[in-house]
Amino acid sequence: MPVDSSLGSGQTVCVTGAGGFIASWIVKLLLERGYNVRGTVRNPGDPKNAHLRELEGAEERLRLYRSDLLDFESLREAINGCDGVFHTASPVTDDPVSE
Repeated sequence: MPVDSSLGSGQTVCVTGAGGFIASWIVKLLLERGYNVRGTVRNPGDPKNAHLRELEGAEERLRLYRSDLLDFESLREAINGCDGVFHTASPVTDDPVSE
């Protein structure tokens, strides 16, 4: 069944934790359906996020934002003005004992 890429035309959706396994699939499906996607990641330049930039439509309609889930201001820029949000991220720490 062909995907109707006009479904999300003009709409913007944020996906937190965009580099994760499930979130990556959400980003892929949203791009296929014509949505503009704002993805939050810890480091947009990290090579582990390269697969997102290779998705069909990513060059035109995907923007990655540096974000820390424990810092609301870092999320505000990515979420502000979006038509919807898929919150798939979870806070990660390098020192779980202190957390």
